[in-house]
Amino acid sequence: MIAAGLKEAKNRLATALNRPNAPRIALALPLCAALIAGCGGGGSSSSSTSAAALTPCDINGKQQDLGASYVTSIEVAKVSCTQAEKVVVAYHQCRLANGGAGGTCNSQVMGFTCTEGGRQSVPGVQYNATADCRKGDAEIKSTYTQNF
Repeated sequence: MIAAGLKEAKNRLATALNRPNAPRIALALPLCAALIAGCGGGGSSSSSTSAAALTPCDINGKQQDLGASYVTSIEVAKVSCTQAEKVVVAYHQCRLANGGAGGTCNSQVMGFTCTEGGRQSVPGVQYNATADCRKGDAEIKSTYTQNF
């Protein structure tokens, strides 16, 4: 059954590659293969919490009081939102104390180890970033905007 499906897919591919848009299809094939391979990949890791396990916190009205110019979201796993807000404030205080608006925090905050994701910036104006703080199984993910 699987062999028949693979043979049919091979025949469709051969037909598609003979069409005028074949170069685009040929370029898309490795990407599709990588996506398919990634979908069935690896088991879960105890150091990573699945997105389904994260619970959003209601920070409505507090976005400008959590240490960055704007904290736009906080999600938690195995920690309260109240505690998460304290950790987020401590993280931003650490970051600001180590380089100002563009600074980074390389030390633990309230027992949590935090890592920052890539920054998407408007040079000289602001940047958006994520921070992921973990302590054991507890996790706090936050997104924020920092003005310069």
